[in-house]
Amino acid sequence: MKTFFCPTMVDCGKDVLETLPDIVRAYGSKVFVVMDPFFQDSPLQDKIADLLNGMDIVFYAKVQPNPRDNDINEGAALCHEQNADVIIGMGGGSAIDTAKAINVVATNGGEAWDFVRSTEGTKRQIEKPLLPLIAIPTTSGTGSEATRYSVITNHLTHAKATIKSDLIFPNRALCDPMLTMTVPRKTTALTGIDAFAHCFESYIGSKANDFSDLFSLKGMKLFAENIEKVCADGNDVQARENMALCSTIGGLSITHSATNLPHGIGQALSGVTDAPHGGSIAVCMPQVVRWTLPQGMKRFAETACIFKPELKDLSEEEQAYALPDILEELFSRIIGEKITMASYGLTEDKIDDVVKMAFTSYHGDLSRSPRVPNEEELKELIRSCL
Repeated sequence: MKTFFCPTMVDCGKDVLETLPDIVRAYGSKVFVVMDPFFQDSPLQDKIADLLNGMDIVFYAKVQPNPRDNDINEGAALCHEQNADVIIGMGGGSAIDTAKAINVVATNGGEAWDFVRSTEGTKRQIEKPLLPLIAIPTTSGTGSEATRYSVITNHLTHAKATIKSDLIFPNRALCDPMLTMTVPRKTTALTGIDAFAHCFESYIGSKANDFSDLFSLKGMKLFAENIEKVCADGNDVQARENMALCSTIGGLSITHSATNLPHGIGQALSGVTDAPHGGSIAVCMPQVVRWTLPQGMKRFAETACIFKPELKDLSEEEQAYALPDILEELFSRIIGEKITMASYGLTEDKIDDVVKMAFTSYHGDLSRSPRVPNEEELKELIRSCL
């Protein structure tokens, strides 16, 4: 059986934000807006207020790069107190993930960490209907506007885990490239790498299928053709629009196939060191490919040819073994420097913590890799990324 499922209606294109008033009015007039803190008292906040003029709006800006459960619980209490009709998540993936989790807690009670999945199970299930949720991404990376995931961090233990449910998809998504025009180069690069990782990992993983392949291949092509353009010139509207589409397509990819080893490592690394998500992927993906080969060779080879079509005259093995260097050189070029796990503060004595978190919260990601590591192999792989 093959199943395609995406309940989010996605509008992607220049100036689609202007359609927000009509969308919100269909749901009600009490609006709870979850946004990145740097939008507080910004022109974008003013624009949202103007677009929703006459409505009862509460802006909540307690969003961190790796969303904390206590901020989510606080936001949920405010959202419930307001008796909101609709939630808007505006910002990067962390803001949208925070909005998703706030929606769950505001409507179902309990605390955010009750709803995460891990090897220890889920303490609480989503049983009550959620509020309508509108996602407005301002970066091109996580694709959270089109996924069933909300990744959060426990503020006490620093454990990182994911709320996973088909019920938390946003109802609508407005992917307006004009909102990404001022994103700095390094952030553009790191969020773009995350978008690529979603497409790439869903393509090489054990859950890849006909639907995910359609999204993955298109998303990787968009990334290969546009990421250097947009990092060189942030005012390139067409490249920005293509990367916004790449991000959403990446979300659809992992919705239908899921991530694997790079995300399993990266999520655990950011849980231990608070590394930015895109950076946590960039520092391990090339080395993961090197470690995995020759397993997964065919799809690694196909990916290498997306970046360098001239490789098509070489053998499949030569194509595949070229991929780690292609990715490593590209990531350093667009970021502007070579980054490692040590760049984000990981030290030898913390490797065990990363491994433990990967196997506790992201064992599923590890298990979907073309080559599945045991704990000792994972330690050595992480050590090679320092």
